[in-house]
Amino acid sequence: MIEFVGEYYDGKSSRAYPSIITVYETILTLKYSDVSFDIPLSTITIDPTVGSARSIIRLADDAEIHSSDRDAIRKLELQLNHSTPENLARHLENKLLYAASALILTIAIIASVLRWGLPALAQHAATVFPEGAEAKVASETLHTLDELYLDPSTLHPNRQKKLTEELKTLCSTQECPPYELLFRNSKTIGANAFALPGNQLVITDQLIDKSKNDEEIIAVLAHELGHIKHKHILRMMFQSIGSGVVLVMITGDISNYSDLAAGIPAILLQQGYSRDMEDEADSFALNALRKAHIPPHRFADILLRIDPESNSTSTTLFSSHPDSRERIKPFLKL
Repeated sequence: MIEFVGEYYDGKSSRAYPSIITVYETILTLKYSDVSFDIPLSTITIDPTVGSARSIIRLADDAEIHSSDRDAIRKLELQLNHSTPENLARHLENKLLYAASALILTIAIIASVLRWGLPALAQHAATVFPEGAEAKVASETLHTLDELYLDPSTLHPNRQKKLTEELKTLCSTQECPPYELLFRNSKTIGANAFALPGNQLVITDQLIDKSKNDEEIIAVLAHELGHIKHKHILRMMFQSIGSGVVLVMITGDISNYSDLAAGIPAILLQQGYSRDMEDEADSFALNALRKAHIPPHRFADILLRIDPESNSTSTTLFSSHPDSRERIKPFLKL
């Protein structure tokens, strides 16, 4: 037998009747004032308790019993044997080992989604992303970068034309992805080259100034063509947005996702590629240089000149997560 006190609401008015509730094997007896009646246990349900709120027992015809006696309500739940997800979760929460195991499992699932699930989904999404939508993203991204970081190139048009033709010559020896080569000047970004959505390829005057010959420039552009070929820009964008969705699912704060979606240009400029993406782009560049009979060490030469300390902490798209000296080893082999 279970006995506790509570307030009875008849479902017809807002009046609360202080009551004594007694639970037997198959019935619940409710007494208030001079009234007493029995309720079959099979007809009642108990709402999941939230925080310190009072427990609510649902009766027929919208009637309710409210009570603060958590121990009694818990015993009643066990007697009713309602194996609802809420009751099961509340039971597990009271077991430290179960709670700790659930936390570890949750972290492991989230980590697996971020490490393997999102990249796989992002790769698929990048292959089916509509060209029209990508072109719009490309236009907005380039517009934002031009406003914040990039200025018109000061390179002579004839020099731009010569480099454009040399890149075409490299691509005549193999299958390059479609691309649009753009020249920009930027003291903020400095010596840099990076790919954008829509197969746009940007190179700065500062990188050209740091080069000792055109072959070094073409080597860098070949690397960026590798990013375009493997759709790394879209994949990185989708992974970032996917991470935001996961964050929203965990925190329930939708503003995190909206802020992320609005900051795609910053994501593309600051996040940097994963090691796997850099390896894919390096592999494309290495094969392209060999087919075009350009010494592969040209890429190593300019990379070390731009990054003399082999610092992998820079956040530009030209920089990489792998250490530069590790990356250039394949380009130095004869």
